[in-house]
Amino acid sequence: MFEKSASATQTMFIKVLYGDNEEALFNPNCRTLLLLEHIKEHVGYQSDIDIDLSDENGFIVHLLRSPPLQYASDLLESRRTFILVKVSKNEDGSESVEPMLKNLRANRPNAFERLTSSNYDTRGQIIDSSDKKYSRQRSRKSGKTKIIL
Repeated sequence: MFEKSASATQTMFIKVLYGDNEEALFNPNCRTLLLLEHIKEHVGYQSDIDIDLSDENGFIVHLLRSPPLQYASDLLESRRTFILVKVSKNEDGSESVEPMLKNLRANRPNAFERLTSSNYDTRGQIIDSSDKKYSRQRSRKSGKTKIIL
């Protein structure tokens, strides 16, 4: 008889946090766009809203930018927790993200800082603000971050 290895019998899943401390499990063993559509359907968002995921430290996974046929399991580690974020396009073509988890500041302050502060670039590095207000914008075409004073 054949024995199944422990890794072969493990179920792949990720936990997504959203709303008022709600959570849901999803199987990332599918194409990224299919996973995002399934998450939107589960949480009740309209299909025309763009969403993505961030890890618990506030780093965006960028599933929206992945190749259309890429599997989400290539980008997401199984059994990890992610935070749902809404992605909006600005008039100049740049993107802004909004965490879709209430009480993020109290429950995950590091993620809150990275996702909402203009003092972090997309890699989470602190930008010297010198008491000036910055606007962080990421170009969809080039993928580069530009900081506007």
